[in-house]
Amino acid sequence: MPPVRSFFPARAPSRRGLAGLLLPVSLFVLGACSPDVDDDLESEPTSATDAGPTHDDAAHGGARDATRPDPTNTIATGADKFDAGSDDVVGAPDTRTGGRPVDASATTTTDAAARDAALRDADAGSVPQRTTIHLAGDSTVSTYTNTASEHDQAGWGQMLEALFRDGVSVDNRAIGGRTAKRFLDDKRLDQLLEATSPGDYVFVQFGTNDGNRSATYELDGKTYPYYADPQTDFTATLTTYIERVTARGATAVLVTPPPRNSAYCTGGNGTSAHAEAMRQLGAKRATVVLDLNARSVAYLKAICPAPQPEDFFLLRADGTVDGTHFQEHGARVLASLVADALRESGLPLAALRE
Repeated sequence: MPPVRSFFPARAPSRRGLAGLLLPVSLFVLGACSPDVDDDLESEPTSATDAGPTHDDAAHGGARDATRPDPTNTIATGADKFDAGSDDVVGAPDTRTGGRPVDASATTTTDAAARDAALRDADAGSVPQRTTIHLAGDSTVSTYTNTASEHDQAGWGQMLEALFRDGVSVDNRAIGGRTAKRFLDDKRLDQLLEATSPGDYVFVQFGTNDGNRSATYELDGKTYPYYADPQTDFTATLTTYIERVTARGATAVLVTPPPRNSAYCTGGNGTSAHAEAMRQLGAKRATVVLDLNARSVAYLKAICPAPQPEDFFLLRADGTVDGTHFQEHGARVLASLVADALRESGLPLAALRE
């Protein structure tokens, strides 16, 4: 397993990743940037539910908007100071379409010969011709319903497969309103691992809901907090992910959580404490960390003033901006940042980046 790195932008996203995704924008004053708080909470703020909508990604042509920063030129210099204003639960229903996220809980099977071949490829460090990336995460990663509108709610996980060559598939198990622990408690990691073959990859992104100090969820008649201390409970739970994925013969990859929309101009980073815990855990466990947090903070900080009309973060039905969730354009940018970080990771999978 290669040593952990924090991967910062070194190249622009591919043509398929970001080409033509940007709407013309006009700029408005810095004061219009939303604070680092998500007002788009679930209907029961103390008991978050499965949420958010499904998506079949469609390509959109065109050229990159020159007014928007190129990730190649955004260099993150380190984790920003933790912003305590992050007590919000990700995964609210899409109030525009009423859609809900795909719960990809159905398992798949692979014959023994294919499993053995994949494991030999992984052990030899060779580039597999076919592999699957399984995603564990919350609503910022989830797959959502697609319509003709480019302003649909979207998660970066649904955009990832388009950035790889044929032979790489993405199995997106991310679901709204989940913390690292709740995803485990719901047996969703069990379901994901049942579909995982030796030689596959499991990308794990949590940290947004794990910072919520007020929300709770019910399980078997007991109440559990969403909040997980970054250096203790959160780290211990992610260690379980790493160990179980490795035991399956797959490769665990940690992905640090993106910030909220206060990152425009200021670099506000309410998820930084959990992102830093993931970096430290990756270094300790020799597990690759794709630093989406640092990359996306740098990308958004370079956009100043914030765009008007908003085309990165989700627009609610009343026209206000959701501080946490994304439109299709924002999700594609994040997916490109993840894929570019992977390209620099040294993992065999990086050779299959489009």
